[in-house]
Amino acid sequence: MNRALLRELGFELGARAEIGESDEGAWFATTMDGESVVLKWFPDEIVADRYGLLLPSLDTLRSRQVPVPEYPFVQSVDGWTLAAQRVLPGRPWQSVHGHGARIAPPQMIDRVVECVSAAAGVAGPPPTSSGGGWGEFMIHTLTTGEQGWAMHPSMRRWSPRSASLLERIEAVGSDADASWFPTNGLVHLDLHTGNLLARDDGTLTGVIDWEGACAGDHRFDLVTFAFDLDGAGQDIWELVDPLIEPHLLRAYVAHMSLKFTDWAIRHHPDDVDRQLARAERVLDRYGA
Repeated sequence: MNRALLRELGFELGARAEIGESDEGAWFATTMDGESVVLKWFPDEIVADRYGLLLPSLDTLRSRQVPVPEYPFVQSVDGWTLAAQRVLPGRPWQSVHGHGARIAPPQMIDRVVECVSAAAGVAGPPPTSSGGGWGEFMIHTLTTGEQGWAMHPSMRRWSPRSASLLERIEAVGSDADASWFPTNGLVHLDLHTGNLLARDDGTLTGVIDWEGACAGDHRFDLVTFAFDLDGAGQDIWELVDPLIEPHLLRAYVAHMSLKFTDWAIRHHPDDVDRQLARAERVLDRYGA
């Protein structure tokens, strides 16, 4: 990003913001008024239109006491989208507690459940790239995949074990019907501990990285959170089970199994065995 252009837009660029594995284009900056913000940019002006649909939804969440950052600046710049979000206190819980040991204390778990519940009835933009609503997006991901995010070819090629897991995931998608999946709120879509800001004692101070959020079944975020904690040896599935119908829960854990395993194959090959073991364990639990 051109520092001179950023100054013209009112920002002085600072250090890279290590706030998530997907946030390679995130940097701390200071506005002309001395306010601290995180700048994120995307090589697509269409993202600005998506923000236009999303920001009113985040305002609603904030009014419901969900610690969502404010976005004082979103603009298309030279074919890119530049967004500035106000800095919230705390650090990503994943980095506070250490990779592979992200044990969440009870007060954090309760607060996350409250935040997800607050997303009920909140509107949002449609899921990206699926060409349909929430149900079509879920089934397309399970049966075909989403480019660059939850892909099938990597799992099909990696090993007989990953190929077998993919067959189970595709079978869940083939047996599902789009009408099963309600659009009843706003889905963060990536609610893992790296996107939860907290103090060292586990007090939740922020929920970040909303760029992929969409209209859908807000309870999906509880599955993402539980699946993430499961990978650190923390089981909160008994909390999730009564809140989501079994056929939906089966589809949602299949989705998470695909997403996390594919990501490991393409970006963290040394972590694939752990991801496969978790996916198999959770799919077994829900009869997939």
